[in-house]
This record gives sequence, C-alpha cells and structure tokens, in this order.
Amino acid sequence: MRDVPEPTAASQESTHAQPKRRWLALTVLLLPTALTLMSVTSINVALPSIRESLGAGPVEQTLILTSYTIAFAVVLLPAGRLGDRYGHKRVFIVGVAVFTVASAWCALAPDPTQLILGRVLSGIAGGLVLTPLNALIQLLYSGRERARPFAIMGAVFGAASAVGPMLGGLLLEVGGESGWHLVFWVNVPFGVVAAVAAALVIPRGTPLGVRGRDPLGLLLFSVGITALVLPFALGSGVSAANLGVLAAGVGLLTAFALWERARERRERFAIVPLRLFRQRALPIGIVTTFLGFASFTASLLMLALLWIDALGNAPLEAGVVVTPFALGSVAGALASQQVSRRFGVRTVTFGLSLIAVSLAVVGALLAALPPTAVTLPVMAAPLLAIGVGVGLFVGPNTNAAFVQTEPRDAGIASALITAAQRTGTAVGIGVVSALYALAPGGSAEVANHAAATFTTAAIATAAVAVMLVTRRSRLEPQT
Repeated sequence: MRDVPEPTAASQESTHAQPKRRWLALTVLLLPTALTLMSVTSINVALPSIRESLGAGPVEQTLILTSYTIAFAVVLLPAGRLGDRYGHKRVFIVGVAVFTVASAWCALAPDPTQLILGRVLSGIAGGLVLTPLNALIQLLYSGRERARPFAIMGAVFGAASAVGPMLGGLLLEVGGESGWHLVFWVNVPFGVVAAVAAALVIPRGTPLGVRGRDPLGLLLFSVGITALVLPFALGSGVSAANLGVLAAGVGLLTAFALWERARERRERFAIVPLRLFRQRALPIGIVTTFLGFASFTASLLMLALLWIDALGNAPLEAGVVVTPFALGSVAGALASQQVSRRFGVRTVTFGLSLIAVSLAVVGALLAALPPTAVTLPVMAAPLLAIGVGVGLFVGPNTNAAFVQTEPRDAGIASALITAAQRTGTAVGIGVVSALYALAPGGSAEVANHAAATFTTAAIATAAVAVMLVTRRSRLEPQT
C-alpha cells in the first residue's frame, strides 16, 4: 500500500489561536502522566505487602514488576502511529480510561495471576498516555514556546518518580495489610476526572490522517524491543540465556531498520520513517534519553533498597529519603527554561554532568561512611543536586530532540523518545539488580550500594560524552 500525500502543518492539532486553553490542556495532560509514573515507582515499596497478601512466589513477584514495562514497550509504536492517524487526543483519552480500569483491576486482584494481567493492561495504558503527551506538546506549541511546557513536564517526571515511593509507603502505613490495594485504588478517581477533563479541555484538532500499514515492521520492532528489555526487566543476572535473548533483540532491531529502509526505497509505508534518523537532533536525543533515564531511575531504586534492605528502615522512611531529589527536580525543571535561554542545549550537558558528579559523591559517601552515619541529613545535598540535574536534563533534552521533527512525524518521534525512556529505565534497573545479585550480601550490604551508585554515575558520564562528542549544543530550538 503506497503512502497518501503527506499531511501538512495546517492539519495538525494546533491551537495557537487559543493560548490560554493550551495551558489548561497541558495541566490535564500532566495529571494522568503523573499517575502512571507514580504507579510505576510506588509498587516497589508495596511489593513485600503484595507478596504476603497474595502469596506471590519469586517468579510472580518479578512479573508483577516487569509485566508493565514489557507491555509498555510493545505498544509504543502503535500508539504513535494511531495518534498520527486518528488524533493524539483520542489515543490519550483511551489510554487514561484503560489505565483507570486497569488500576481497579489490580486493586481487586484476588491472586498473583490476576494482578499480573492487570499490570499488563496498565502497561498498555501507560504507552497510550505517555506517547501522545510529547506529540501533543509538539503540536500545541512551536519553536521556543516549547521550552516552558517541556520544562514543566520534566518537573512532573522527576517529582512523580520520586513521590511514588513516598505515597506508596504512606498508603501502606494507613492501610496496614490492605495498604497495597490503596496504591492502585488511589488512581481510579483521579483517572475518571482526568478522562472527563481531557475530553472537554484538550483541543480536538484535525487528525493528520497518516495512512498505511507495516505489520512486519511493527512485529520486528515490538519483539525486538521486548527481547532487549526482557533480560534486564527480569533482573536474573548474567547468563547464556539472557545474552542469547539480548543478541536476538539486537538482531531483530537490525532487521527492522533494514526492512524500513527497503520499504522507503520502494516508496512503501514505513512505520518509522528513516528520514527521522538522517536528522541529528532526534537520534542524539534518543541516545541521551536512554542513558540519562538509565542513570537516574536506577539510582532511585538503589536508594529504596539501601534504606530498606541495608539500613533496615520502614518503607515510609525509604519514601521520605527521596524528598530532596523531588524538590531538586522541580527546582531544576522550573529553572531550565531560563537556563536554556542563556546556554541553549548546553543546559542538557550541564544537567547530565550534575547528575554524574552528584552520583559519584553519593557513592563516595557510601564507600567512606559506616552504615550508622548514612542518614538523610548527610545525603540530602547530593540527592538535591541529582534532582536539579534531572530537572535541567529532561525538559531541555526532549525539546532539543524534536527541533527538526515535522508535524506529520510528531507521534512516531514521541514514541521513539518514550521507548528510549522506558528501555533506559529497564536497562539501568537491570544493571543495578545484576550487581546486587552478583555481589556477596546483595542489597543488604552498603558497599554494594556504593558500587551500584558509581555504576549509575558512569552511565550519566557516558551521556555527557555523547553530548560533547556530537556537539549537541549547536542544535537549538527554532524561533
């Protein structure tokens, strides 16, 4: 099936004539986004309670955590192309509705199997919510206007990821043995409100009507990205089987790229147009997004395990320890617009450098101090700095990634950035989990947390190197 004529910018879901409504729409977009992110991180502290309540075994516990990530990865490209074809607003509302239903399903789950199925549905919903988010921001705002909404989005990303464990710990304290049900129930009323508000507030626009089918391309990407994420998501360490799955994932994604190239040459519809990778901005943005998210999301897991397993604190205290990170991420994100005006995309390099240095400081403190001296007052300053770095990184990096993206590609470009976020998160957490699995004492030893933190600092340093080598600072948002 050949492509129809390319849609023009005039057909996009833009509302430049209604600037006040755009900010209201952004607020509505970010509410369910925050819910999905908090849901991902809050379950980390709820897992012990779920294990006791439902009698979940080791494999079932792993699937409760990872089924979300795997389902999320599979749905990203379809979500992007469905948005380009039928409208990103429709996809977003469907995602919020499905997420609300999935949260109720998880809360009512009588056994591990039902909870895993609910998590799969939640992952599908998460992809349908987060992929249209970036696309709608691209289409609602243009040029340097995008800096502020992407900065606010970065603040929400950082704060929600950090607040999730705190909220989970609080709900467990309030609900006792039934507290884990509340972790899911809390999403339901907010989800209903968000779905209704999205229908009323987000501008409808005109769908771009991108036509065409590429089932083999979709299959190659979905299976390939799943194979790439699966060994890290399962956290089963280094083994021949895992290396084989990783190799298969790389092979499938390579085959996907070759297939898409062949379809473009024959003027056939390609689900991911390779013209996107002939631009500098998006490919560099994908790499820095992958490395940045691998670094700071893994450090959040490390903090939770450090406070609970190594230092013997309650889940609520483990949630409170990320407060400096949350405050820093909000402050950094809100400042990122002004910093970007002066320094441009070098702001991304600043943010990543601050993350790398601050993580190295945390690692040094954990290596040098006795466990009794590892307290929140001691760790607060570097954790605050990590948060500021994340705030300076997420929004400006996302904005820079889309500098050269045309309206017709907004959905698929958003899907690729979201895929980089989720795969980076899975790989970072998987690497840290593997370190704990291989080291004597596992996550119960503070020294192992120091090693894990140095590893996350190295990942952030790699992202800095990418920025410097590619001279990303020359790719500035257009006015």
